[in-house]
Amino acid sequence: MNTAERTVLIAGQGSSLALAGAYLLAHALHTAAFAAYERDLRGFVARNQALVDTGGSTFVPVTAEALRRRDTMLRGLDAMPSATTRPEHSALVLPAFGTWP
Repeated sequence: MNTAERTVLIAGQGSSLALAGAYLLAHALHTAAFAAYERDLRGFVARNQALVDTGGSTFVPVTAEALRRRDTMLRGLDAMPSATTRPEHSALVLPAFGTWP
C-alpha cells in the first residue's frame, strides 16, 4: 500500500484498503505479467526439475535402514563435500530492472 491509499486510524478502513489493493494488484499482475513470468522462468525450472533422479533420496530416506546409512555417513563427515557444479544451477540470468523511485 502506498501513500495514495493511506487512511486515518479512526476511519477503520486500513485493512479493507490493503486487501482491496492487494486483490486488484494481484489481478493486474496476473493478467498482464503472468505470461512473461512463465516464459522467463519455465526453462530454468524445467532444467532444475530434470535433475531429480529416480533412485532413493539421500536427504529424505524412505526406510529406517536408509535413514541409518544417511545419518552414519553425515556423522563421519569432516567437512561438507564439494558440490558438483551443473549448468542448470546458473542457467537463469536475472535482468537489472533499474532503481525504485
